[in-house]
Amino acid sequence: MQNDIRWMLGPEPKHLSPEWRSEVLELFLVVNGEKYSDASVSNLPIPQWGGNLLLLDGNDTSNPKCLKGLLWTTPFKDDIVRVAAFSISLELQNKGLGSLAWNHFVDCAINAGYSKVQLEVKASNIRGQDFYRKRGLEIMNKLEGYYSSGLGYMMRGDLKKY
Repeated sequence: MQNDIRWMLGPEPKHLSPEWRSEVLELFLVVNGEKYSDASVSNLPIPQWGGNLLLLDGNDTSNPKCLKGLLWTTPFKDDIVRVAAFSISLELQNKGLGSLAWNHFVDCAINAGYSKVQLEVKASNIRGQDFYRKRGLEIMNKLEGYYSSGLGYMMRGDLKKY
């Protein structure tokens, strides 16, 4: 892992420039195989807090091309936080970067009074499901039609570090 790759707190998606949103859309397409609209990204209700992280590569963090990943989470209901998006460039996966972001998010969520996490994951994303299972999440139900490219699962579990 290079020293200039790091997680940083991110702005709310609605405050990202069109160039940054374009990079987010490209990341989602390449990593997840899902195509979203600019409006769907800019309207995501992700607050500016410790569960809103961007993975950046390089010292020029003003350049949208430095975006290599993101973790966007939002308070959901009662004591549940929802992971709205968690994507890391394919070349940077399996290097511990996901665990770093997850543990930071868990600390922030627990400190804010949350005890559970919920998310959606594609049924074909076995590595993602394994990542979440190792962190105590379980598949709660199937999501037909949630993803344009196929079946998904809703997973939920207690917030805990890996």
